[in-house]
Amino acid sequence: MEKNPNVKVVIFMLFINIIMTLVVSLSSDGEALLSLISQQPTSAVLSSWNPTTSTPCSWQGITCSAQDRVISLSLPNTFLNLSSLPSQLSSLNSLQLLNLSSTNISGQIPPFLGRLASLRLLDLSSNSFTGSIPSDLGRLKSLEFLFLNSNRLTGKIPPEISNLISLQVLCLQDNVINGSIPSQFGSLVSLQQLRIGGNPYLTGDIPPQLGLLSNLTVFGAAATGLSGVVPSTFGNMVNLQTLALYDTQVSGNIPSELGSCSELRNLYLHMNKLTGSIPPELGKLQKLTSMLLWGNALTGPIPAEISNCSALVVLDASANDLSGEIPGDLGKLTELEQLHLSDNSLTGLIPWQLGNCISMTALQLDKNELSGSIPSQIGNLKNLQSFFLWGNSVSGTIPLSFGNCSELYALDLSRNKLTGMIPEEIFGLKKLSKLLLLGNSLTGELPRSVANCQSLVRLRLGENQLSGKIPKEIGQLQNLVFLDLYTNHFSGELPLEISNITVLESLDVHNNYFTGEIPSQLGELVNLELLDLSQNSFTGNIPLSFGNLSYLNKLILNNNVLTGSIPESIQNLQKLTLLDLSFNNLSGVIPPEIGYVTSLTISLDLKSNSFEGQFPETFSRLTQLQSLDVSHNMLFGKIKVLGSLTSLTSLNISYNNFSGPIPVTPFFKTISSNSYFPNPGLCESVDGVTCSSSMAQRNGLKSGKTIVLISVILGSVTIALIVSWILVTRNHRYTDKHSGRLVSSPGAEDFSYPWTFIPFQKLNFSIENILDCLKDENVLGKGCSGIVYKAERPNGELIAVKKLWKTKQDDNQVDSFAAEIQILGHIRHRNIVKLLGYCSNKSVKLLLYNYVPNEYGYSMNITEKSDVYSYGVVLLEILSGRSAIEPQVGDGLHIVEWVKKKMGSLEPAINILDSKLHGFPDQMVQEMLQTLGIAMFCVNSTPAERPTMKEVVALLMEVKSQPEEWGKTSQPLMKHSSNQS
Repeated sequence: MEKNPNVKVVIFMLFINIIMTLVVSLSSDGEALLSLISQQPTSAVLSSWNPTTSTPCSWQGITCSAQDRVISLSLPNTFLNLSSLPSQLSSLNSLQLLNLSSTNISGQIPPFLGRLASLRLLDLSSNSFTGSIPSDLGRLKSLEFLFLNSNRLTGKIPPEISNLISLQVLCLQDNVINGSIPSQFGSLVSLQQLRIGGNPYLTGDIPPQLGLLSNLTVFGAAATGLSGVVPSTFGNMVNLQTLALYDTQVSGNIPSELGSCSELRNLYLHMNKLTGSIPPELGKLQKLTSMLLWGNALTGPIPAEISNCSALVVLDASANDLSGEIPGDLGKLTELEQLHLSDNSLTGLIPWQLGNCISMTALQLDKNELSGSIPSQIGNLKNLQSFFLWGNSVSGTIPLSFGNCSELYALDLSRNKLTGMIPEEIFGLKKLSKLLLLGNSLTGELPRSVANCQSLVRLRLGENQLSGKIPKEIGQLQNLVFLDLYTNHFSGELPLEISNITVLESLDVHNNYFTGEIPSQLGELVNLELLDLSQNSFTGNIPLSFGNLSYLNKLILNNNVLTGSIPESIQNLQKLTLLDLSFNNLSGVIPPEIGYVTSLTISLDLKSNSFEGQFPETFSRLTQLQSLDVSHNMLFGKIKVLGSLTSLTSLNISYNNFSGPIPVTPFFKTISSNSYFPNPGLCESVDGVTCSSSMAQRNGLKSGKTIVLISVILGSVTIALIVSWILVTRNHRYTDKHSGRLVSSPGAEDFSYPWTFIPFQKLNFSIENILDCLKDENVLGKGCSGIVYKAERPNGELIAVKKLWKTKQDDNQVDSFAAEIQILGHIRHRNIVKLLGYCSNKSVKLLLYNYVPNEYGYSMNITEKSDVYSYGVVLLEILSGRSAIEPQVGDGLHIVEWVKKKMGSLEPAINILDSKLHGFPDQMVQEMLQTLGIAMFCVNSTPAERPTMKEVVALLMEVKSQPEEWGKTSQPLMKHSSNQS
């Protein structure tokens, strides 16, 4: 029997009613929670949120009360991707715990959260919240934990937060908060953790009222702009375990009252402006494990009372101005693992008692004024991994007991007064990776046992008095990357076994007594970046195999007895920036293949050989080359091709037989005729094609008597040079390796007296010391304004000396130069290398700077483009108020990468600017943002795409607007993200 159709309809309607009943039965709390799902849920957590249930109590991340009210919403690390917190959450008035950390929410923190009166925990950390912290949060009387860290919050900390009388943890670190710490925070007597670090625009003094927080265990305010002193009231924080107040503007003394913080474990006061001495009262901190005081201006001795901190694991007081002796009592610290006292003014002996610190892994005493010998007890440190002692005045021999330090991987004893032989025991250390003994007076041979130290990556023995032959066993060091044997007394042939070290990147054996031919097997060192064989007695040809060195950056073979021609395989060296073949017996033509080495940017030096022929036309490709010297050869022909070398800052083609017109480029208009004298066939030109007679008249070459006179003089000089050469080479061409000022060709600067020497502080350098260091081997780099040399005293003290290029206007500008330098000498800014003084005579101007090794100083790869890059970095530092090399930049990034990361995140560009600049008129801020764009143009990762300094100046001139335009608006540097408010 067929069913009545009406019955089917009734059944269907009943079914629909049941479904509808189930849907609409979800509680209001559940409906509010569903507002968090903005799209199809992608996480397993949100997939469990079934809207057909009556309550959300079974949903993941949700906890309910006995009355089915939601009391906990916890979704950490869930991808919500919301542009704001939905207002529907305001109905969750029973909520006690709200954790939405790392859920990709942006927008502002809504004030309605202040109406959730039952909240005990609010965690919105690690999101993209912007705007200010709402003062309404101060109404949450039950709140115990507030985490708003790692967002993009701005504005001041609302003082209403001090109304949260139950608050135990307050985390506001890593935002862009400005203003100061409210003094009212002293009323948060339940507070145990206060973290406000990583807010670079947080300024002002630290309120002394914080000393009332007797329950506080952690105070973190690092990487902020806080200033003033460390309040002495902090001594009342009897439960304090961590005081992290580093990388700020805090100054004054370390308060002795901190010695009363008996629970203190971690004291981080580094990278501040603290002065005065280290208070002995810190010795009362029996539970202290880490004391970091480095990078301040602390003076006085290290108090012996520190030895009473029996739990101390790390003590770092480096980079201060501490004086006196290292207390022997530090040897009582048997738990001490790291002792860093480098870069101070400590004197006296290295305490033998340090050998009792049996837990020691790192001992760094470099850059002090320590004397005496290295105590043999250091060999008792079985766990020692690194020992740095470079830059002191330590004497005596290297202790054999170092052979007992089986965990040692880095040993640097450079720049001392050590004598004797290198102990073979050192080469028995199976983990030793870096052995640096530069700049001592070590003698004897390099032992064959060096092959036992297979772990060696850097072996730097330069500037000693080591002698004998290099053992062929050195070729067994398969992990060696840097091998420095320069400025010693090594002799014999260079062992071809060196070619077995296939990972070698730097081989420097210059200024020794090596003889024989250069092993062609060196061409197998395909990873080599620097090869310096200069100032030896190598003979024979330049190996054709050098063309295999495709990574080679610098090839330095000057001052040998090499013969033959330059191999055509030179064309393969497409990363070469410097080629020095000067002072050899090379001959033949300059191969056109050199012109294809377009990477040559620093220098091409072929002087004092027997090259003949003309400049190859391919030279026109060397548009980045800065310095070219082909003087004292037998070259001839026209020099028109040199007009294509648009980056030249130094040129010497003198003592050849060139002819024809001199190029009329701006560079050739600035150089002296001494750069091409005596090439009698050369002439000045107006159009670069035809000669004019003015040059012959100016040089007086029309007179036959003058020509005869010059010939006589040159003949006399030649004879004198030949006699000198015979006398010098009778024993060795470099009998005195450590002296002899840089010899200049005719027309170079006049280094004669009288000299003016004006130091801006006490310097242990004399004029003679400085001039003696102006040698080719001391060149750190060349820039658009001059050559920079490293100057070193016998005691190891280093300064940098810049010899300015001579210009035609120099003779009339001595007084203005001196006046300007006097002003520069009083500038003290972290972005500017400190000027120590200047020297000048009637011809030469020298600037004396702090010696600061950097990426350009070591590589010598200084070009106009790298100067522009450096200028861009300085612009970024000034605009952002941050340092390029300090951790405050964030995430350990260099400032360039930090800015790029900020821009890539679509964060408003104004957030990159120093907060002190935000209050300027809008138009001025826009100018700063445009300048930011120019700075990023300067630091382009591709040098060829960077502007010239002339272009930078033009761009900056375009930025400046008139005051009457400040009321107008202009487009910002970058588009703001659409979800920013």
